Amino acid sequence: MSQRNAFLVAVLSQMHAPYRWGGKGELDRVANKRVFDCSGLVTWALREVGGPDWRYSHNTDVLLAQCLALPKEELLPGDLVLYHRKGAPLDAEHVMVHVGGGVVVGASGGGSTTRTLAEAAKANACVKVFGSLDYRARRMGLRRLPFRS
Repeated sequence: MSQRNAFLVAVLSQMHAPYRWGGKGELDRVANKRVFDCSGLVTWALREVGGPDWRYSHNTDVLLAQCLALPKEELLPGDLVLYHRKGAPLDAEHVMVHVGGGVVVGASGGGSTTRTLAEAAKANACVKVFGSLDYRARRMGLRRLPFRS
């Protein structure tokens, strides 16, 4: 299996894992589930498949700056879709993973106030699927992770 495909399997293996602001895949001992924010899911999954350990050095802004930019025509499953902050088109605030056919998966529905499992449950904040690259306004760019294969 290619590193790109293994990355997708790792991302999808965390479906419905709770969103927690700053979560990088650590295990919540009470729920016995991993917790993620959007960039935490991406960096955790990349590390799980033998990529660099970016969990504590890369957030959404750094992923935007350091990963290869690409046009929509070159988008592949495993590439990243980034979104900017309202009123700040150069400030990346959210990242999702393209799984094919315009469908994206990622830790979504939470924000800086989502710090407990109860807050995540109340906001339906978790790793979930959306049927369009533009499920969220303000798409700002597409990026490719440094996969070996």
